[in-house]
Amino acid sequence: MNYYEILYVVNPNHGKDKISEIIGEVSSHIESKKHAVVDHNFWEKKALAYPVKKHKYGNYILLNTEFKNSDFVNEFKVFLNLHAEVLKYIIIKLDGKPEAPVVEDATNEVEDKKEEEK
Repeated sequence: MNYYEILYVVNPNHGKDKISEIIGEVSSHIESKKHAVVDHNFWEKKALAYPVKKHKYGNYILLNTEFKNSDFVNEFKVFLNLHAEVLKYIIIKLDGKPEAPVVEDATNEVEDKKEEEK
């Protein structure tokens, strides 16, 4: 099994409903080819470093997936290139199964900074 982390950017003009639809399309394409989606998350709308297809912003989506063989990567690249809503993407092969993201408590960081300022 090969694990991949895929970050792709979609059109910034879409709302959450359309983004959920795009996530569903990508997930169903992977699952229809008998591969597995480990995790699929919408990050947020962010400014791009440079304009892409005349867009200065993009909606970032992170996908962790498990492909049974590495041949599917090229097919998936073609799928992303042909998808009208995907502006850019990057695919990274992972050494092992992706771990769940660690969410830190942001309130503790704010309190620590306030104490340091005193």
